[in-house]
Amino acid sequence: MPYRLLIIGFFVQLTVSAIALWLAMKLTKEEGPFLGLFAAAFVASLASLLPIPYFSGLVSFIVLLILISKFTTAEIWPDAALIVVVAWGLAALANYALMMALR
Repeated sequence: MPYRLLIIGFFVQLTVSAIALWLAMKLTKEEGPFLGLFAAAFVASLASLLPIPYFSGLVSFIVLLILISKFTTAEIWPDAALIVVVAWGLAALANYALMMALR
């Protein structure tokens, strides 16, 4: 039972991250498919689960930058970096709102 809840939570957070990436992409006026953003969020989430102390977040950030530049019209610097930073901020706010709503 707890594994099922962890998997559901992972996919809810993944969906929130993909939506935040899509919103950030629209705010920066870039173009790209939502499924590509979902795939980028999925791979970056898997990269953040790597057991590398202190560096898994950095690895996730770099993977997300590369995948965003592949799936969208954004270049790595400054467009993709801005998309990732804005998306992480939006995802953090959305996750906080979800936690408060489920409290």
